[in-house]
Amino acid sequence: MATGESLRSLAFSFRISQGYISRIIHLVVKSLSLRLTPLLIAPPTKHNLIHIAEEFWTKWNFPNCTGAIDGKHIRIFCPGKSGSLFFNYKDFFSVVLLAIVDANCKFIFVDIGAYGKEGDSGIFTKSSLYKQIQTGEYFPRDAKLSNCEKSLPYVHVVDEAFRLETHMMRPYTRGEAKKNYKKTIFNYRLSRARRTSENAFGLLSQVFRIFYTPIALKCETIDHLVLSACCLHNLLRNRYIESTNNYYYEFDKNEAPPTKNMIPIARSGGFANYEGFLVRDEFTTFFCSTQGSVPWQDHETQKID
Repeated sequence: MATGESLRSLAFSFRISQGYISRIIHLVVKSLSLRLTPLLIAPPTKHNLIHIAEEFWTKWNFPNCTGAIDGKHIRIFCPGKSGSLFFNYKDFFSVVLLAIVDANCKFIFVDIGAYGKEGDSGIFTKSSLYKQIQTGEYFPRDAKLSNCEKSLPYVHVVDEAFRLETHMMRPYTRGEAKKNYKKTIFNYRLSRARRTSENAFGLLSQVFRIFYTPIALKCETIDHLVLSACCLHNLLRNRYIESTNNYYYEFDKNEAPPTKNMIPIARSGGFANYEGFLVRDEFTTFFCSTQGSVPWQDHETQKID
């Protein structure tokens, strides 16, 4: 996981056959994922979500945000007899890692193993978390915005690959943002909060070098390996925050990100609903008000000194 070495290279290094190494890897990553997941990626409670929302407002200036959702393609070798199921829009075989990330770049929910041909929105709607959201069991009750009497629901921030819903805030299109400055402000504030997910994936790939190369393992083993990496990522983030008291991500700026792995999902969102438009408009109004604006947003959106 840390080096991304091939099984053949490990076989020469440790004088063990490739078949036996693959069995060892399967047993280790399966054990890690089963034991660490309940400790490091446990399902969040409503109290946890309220705490996450407070951190997003304090650190990333987006209120009532309980996480940033994004997905990445994990490059693999073509599984046997799979046809085109794992073949994605970038013309390689992959499985999808879909994750919700908190304000400290830690994973709070992951969905691993979807076919590479699928998109973010379709994968998320099939997840158990989405079913809880639809039944109203996941999010806390609507809360008032900071320094404001207006109450809005708790939301996830997403990109254009997702549909706009009451609890899913995606950016305005470029055409809309160009015509309306308030919508430009909303897109900036949303992107600022959503980049925690990109930071998390960047940190994950730099620590675990296996994500720089195609993974030559069985699909079940790959799922356990990716889940184990996410758990260990959270463990390292906890230790980093405790020791430095700094929530900002740190990675080697001279190290280029993987160009043939961890590829973004295709931008193809689904239908939006009417309530989602209303909630997004309310956030837009709040970000442009004296209670919700930040001093630097005009400079960042218009580059005004």
